[in-house]
Amino acid sequence: MRRLISILFIAFTVLQVSGQELSLDSCQSMARRNHPLLRQAGIIDEISALRQQNIQVSNLPQFDLTARASWQSEVTKIALNLPGGAGPEPLSKDQYKAYLDIRQKLYDGGVEKKREALEEADRLVSRQQNETDLYKIKETVNTLYFNALIIQENLRIVDLKKETLNERIKTVSSGVNNGVSLPNDLDQLRAEKLLTDQQKTELKSTRQVALALLEIVTGATITEQTSFAKPIISNTAGNITLQRPEIELFTLQKLKLDKSSEVLANSRKPYVYAFGQAGYGRPGLNMLNNNFADWYMVGAGLSWNLWDWHKTRREKATLKLQQNIIETNLDQFNRSLKMSLKQEENNSQKLKELINTDEQLVTIKDQISKRSATALENGAITSADYIRDLNALLQAKANLETRKVQLVQASVNYQTIKGEPTINK
Repeated sequence: MRRLISILFIAFTVLQVSGQELSLDSCQSMARRNHPLLRQAGIIDEISALRQQNIQVSNLPQFDLTARASWQSEVTKIALNLPGGAGPEPLSKDQYKAYLDIRQKLYDGGVEKKREALEEADRLVSRQQNETDLYKIKETVNTLYFNALIIQENLRIVDLKKETLNERIKTVSSGVNNGVSLPNDLDQLRAEKLLTDQQKTELKSTRQVALALLEIVTGATITEQTSFAKPIISNTAGNITLQRPEIELFTLQKLKLDKSSEVLANSRKPYVYAFGQAGYGRPGLNMLNNNFADWYMVGAGLSWNLWDWHKTRREKATLKLQQNIIETNLDQFNRSLKMSLKQEENNSQKLKELINTDEQLVTIKDQISKRSATALENGAITSADYIRDLNALLQAKANLETRKVQLVQASVNYQTIKGEPTINK
């Protein structure tokens, strides 16, 4: 049932992408699901679970089987001169021993619990490192998406130019038939239309490359019919609350070092254990008995490293220095992010001013183009003059639409740098 639902979901997604509008947020989601690193999260958890099990088995009894055969040059002797030469039988120089050694931990100073906590901290660091690497795909998706969006806007303007040229060609063609316009003007308009077709071909080829790269990143099927939605801009400048996954990674790395320091501290505490041995050999526990015998022994022991020549102290100092390095890296990372945010703010301000000028230019050049069209129809100017004015208008429109997309991209980049969710449509 789950497999069927997954297949239907994928099919529905492909259908949407192939023939409908695609948003930046959906591209980000698909790119994340398609990234190989996403599968590593489960692997990291499995590795950590196995390590936790290995730590926990230290609470269980430990069994060691030992077998040994030896020959020695001398054996224990009792120097007794008894009447009649009576005395204990001399021990054999060949000796045999096989025994099972059982050891059970009674108290380890809390080392096991600290090791479990350290392993969990290590798992969280690995997971967050994976999340940090996954986050970088957002920048790639942003670049590809806005490249495709800019090309889409340029194609729309090129189509608008073709429609305008077709109208002018019809008008001038009628004028040529009526002897009002020159055939040369008609040919220039037709030539400009062919140049426009070439421009559209180049844009479509560039768009195909952008779509192909976006397909690889997202794993979705994106066709020529797919359109790209322009995200809505939300004004978040001035709020410099950083939510990047790298910041959480630095915090978890410091926590892991804290857990390592706790393990070191507890490793200096006494270690208490119970033990037992059961075996068979010659001699047994009675060293004066030269026969094979079985035997056993039970007891308890304590181990305590009273002096380690300041090894633990130096290791703790090393961990403290590593924490200082993490603090330094965090400060540098925050500084770099704030610099990048400032650059995006300045870029947004510049684009807003340019868009304001572009809008005025489009208004003026639109009036010029309309007057040129009227003059062309009346034979007052040549088609070359009209084409020049038309291209100037369309270039102004292209600049305006491109900068509008770039302004949205700057806002999206601002959000991405801060670590906030993508701006959605």
